[in-house]
Amino acid sequence: MGIDVTSITARKQDTEVTEWVKSIKQRYAGMKIIVGRDKLDVIQGVRNKIQAFEAFLDKYPEYQGKVVLIQVALQTTEENEAQGGVADVVSHLNSRFSTLTYQPVVFLHTQDLTFSQYLALLTVADAFMVTSLREGMALRAHEFVECQEQRHRPLILSEFTGSYSYSGFRSCIPINPWDKRMTANAIHQALTMKDDEATSRWEDLHNHVVTQSAQAFVTSFLVRCLRSNIEHMQSNDPADIATLDVQRIIPRYRHSQKRLLLIDFEGTVWERDIQTIARNAGVGHGGQPDFAPPEDVLRLLRKLAEDPKNEVWLLSGLPTSGVLDVVAEKVPTIGIVAENGCFIKTRSDREGKSQWISMVANFNLTWKAACMEILQYFTERTPGSFIEEREASVVWRFWTEKAIDQHASDWQWAHRQAAEAQNHIFDSLGERYGLRIIPGSTSFLVLPNNISRSTAVGAILHPGGPARSSLARHAAWISPESVESENATDFDFVLAVGKDEKLMRRLNELDNAETCSTSGKGTDAKWKLEQEQVVPSLWRLAEAK
Repeated sequence: MGIDVTSITARKQDTEVTEWVKSIKQRYAGMKIIVGRDKLDVIQGVRNKIQAFEAFLDKYPEYQGKVVLIQVALQTTEENEAQGGVADVVSHLNSRFSTLTYQPVVFLHTQDLTFSQYLALLTVADAFMVTSLREGMALRAHEFVECQEQRHRPLILSEFTGSYSYSGFRSCIPINPWDKRMTANAIHQALTMKDDEATSRWEDLHNHVVTQSAQAFVTSFLVRCLRSNIEHMQSNDPADIATLDVQRIIPRYRHSQKRLLLIDFEGTVWERDIQTIARNAGVGHGGQPDFAPPEDVLRLLRKLAEDPKNEVWLLSGLPTSGVLDVVAEKVPTIGIVAENGCFIKTRSDREGKSQWISMVANFNLTWKAACMEILQYFTERTPGSFIEEREASVVWRFWTEKAIDQHASDWQWAHRQAAEAQNHIFDSLGERYGLRIIPGSTSFLVLPNNISRSTAVGAILHPGGPARSSLARHAAWISPESVESENATDFDFVLAVGKDEKLMRRLNELDNAETCSTSGKGTDAKWKLEQEQVVPSLWRLAEAK
């Protein structure tokens, strides 16, 4: 939902608008002009706006007689207008600060104002204020932005409007209209803002207004529908994917000199007992008490890593402390990716040394406390749910039963709570801290953006990455962004076994890669395997000479 930018642009070129711009500038010469346009309903927050303006004049007395608030009132019922209580606060403020030549609040009804006059007001305004207590798309803010093509003055916008939810409108000066002091400070910030900053903010707002419209939405929506349909029609049915034929890849495996083996841990070579974890939730780190890695898997990893031609990497979403560091101690010759790419443990060098490298060292992790507080709220209200806190990510499990009856009331409640929790986290923390949420059927994961198993594998493939442990210790580590698109590698055989579709698609770009999915769903991988077939198949590969 947006405005007709072309129509607004044409209307503001009218000579009538130009004449009114000159007239308003003459009338308020030497003064700052703040403009607002709202209904007088309580929900529009006009009373809050006037009170905040009064607080501004009290806190910054030097602006008394130098700033005027021109409030345009849209038509509304007398009952709503009375409930809004605007007339009283306007009279009170004007009685305090008016002089023979100055009136701080000029109150106009739309019937007293032509559209040309309104556009002229938006053109000369030094700030535009929207103080809604709850509102959808505040399109009058969009109109203001387009009328400020020459002056680029700032927009003061309530956080409770739908417009503020868009990233392009975060370049406004955000306010909580219930907070008078905050709004008063926002007015001062707007009136004293340097031209460079104001121009930069306006450009962000303008780019959003001209690109986000009903027409643009329809076009992008239809394009996404067509793309999804094409992907659906072209998606590989699990029945059409061949089961991994180890005998077919053994010849290439034998004749390769440098191999990279990427093996998912949980859900591929090992099945976590979620019910046991739920019973012990809160014991130890992440609800994983006394972790004992499966011996058959450890033997397989040792066997694969014994071959000097192999570089074996275990990919996991589990934390390092108390879990994957146990695996690292028992099989030091393999590399490990922890927390879905947040941490990487290098393989042991010739001296038997290795280290954990943080891929999130430059990320602000203070979001975790607020995230945990939100999830704790939902945990108290969702039976059987629990939180797995990790070092750089958080998992919320809202269903631990193996069977899911989607018609059961408990399941429906838990599913709704999970959706609500994700919305709360994304709205309050997602954009501010650069987070992403990965939903699952019975849980969801919150972690820093631009971090994934795919970025970790990009770091492993990178010539200067942690696959070369001796270099990783001495070089300044590269950022995830720089390795996301890096597929250059000197491995002549790559095998990936797991469920991460993004990783499978990335490795398919390599001519020498074999990808095998264990998800049991539609996949872009070249092969598929049932989970119980993974360990026996890898043993056959390990024993190939």
